[in-house]
Amino acid sequence: MVLNQSFQDIELVVSDDQSSDHTHAAAKALAVADARVRYHRTTVKGGVATAINEGIGLTRGDYIQICHDHDIYLPEFLGKLAGVLDRHPGVVFAHPGRQGCDHEGKLLSQSYFVCGYPEVSSGKLWKQRMLTRLASPVTALSMIRRTALEVVGLFDPDFGVSADVELWLRLCDVGDVGYINELLLHMRGREPGHPYGGANWQIIDEVIRAHRKHLPLAYGGLLYLYQKARCELEIDMSLLVDFLNSIRCRRWQDVANGRAYLRDHGPLISRAAGFLL
Repeated sequence: MVLNQSFQDIELVVSDDQSSDHTHAAAKALAVADARVRYHRTTVKGGVATAINEGIGLTRGDYIQICHDHDIYLPEFLGKLAGVLDRHPGVVFAHPGRQGCDHEGKLLSQSYFVCGYPEVSSGKLWKQRMLTRLASPVTALSMIRRTALEVVGLFDPDFGVSADVELWLRLCDVGDVGYINELLLHMRGREPGHPYGGANWQIIDEVIRAHRKHLPLAYGGLLYLYQKARCELEIDMSLLVDFLNSIRCRRWQDVANGRAYLRDHGPLISRAAGFLL
């Protein structure tokens, strides 16, 4: 799907985090067939942020596009995003309209996110928008201007698989945010039993830490105190909903993990739920 994009002036770096499946053979075969493809295997298994950072280090282009191995990229995906960065030199990253689908590719109507944002938004205002709720309005599959990465740095492995959320918040400090108000991407859900499925409390914690890090950088004075209180309430309610949904869906391992997390890290209401339920 990447090699068959309408925008053809690309290099495709496959960064393989020590996988044990047939990724190596498939990527090597692609590299033989298409000179734009290069395969890289990480020296140690370091997680998604490390694999992406090593891959970025091998790239040569002006724009960096992150592509996950399980999502579906429509033919205009790269060209439309590159067009935003071409037209607006102040834009440091651009993200597309998207829709979720299940692991078999069946589209999910409740996961349709073509949101009508302007093509260019102020980075400061966009950061504040991101901090109003834990669910990120920016997909991990966004295009980044290389010179902006050189200013703020790469993905921070301390934030694990949510390092993209923390990076978008950092990038908002140095430029504007671009958006394509078109459906260009289907984000595919993981198969049943995948470790990223269900209520993954580690991922939830990573997003919460990113918000808590950037909230005092986005606001000051009394406004910060107000936003901090609002943010903590949002965290509390979100944790409670995730925990109750785990109980409703009878995902008992998620319930056990959530109970332990809430008892140790939950704010007031969700922590009480961790002890009482």
